[in-house]
Amino acid sequence: MTVSDLERAIVEEEIRPDQCGRVRFQSSWWPAKCDDLQITLKPGAVVRVLRLDNITLVVEA
Repeated sequence: MTVSDLERAIVEEEIRPDQCGRVRFQSSWWPAKCDDLQITLKPGAVVRVLRLDNITLVVEA
């Protein structure tokens, strides 16, 4: 599955460096992680979906 880099998701469960959280994307919840190990994404943050890694979305702020 290819995900457009224009797709947006909302963080539902905090995403910490090197740990998965959860986002709401296209009307459903997905596990999500961020490759940037310098930031923590808080609930309510709007993030950009970069790609799908197995069943986990990779996102960025």
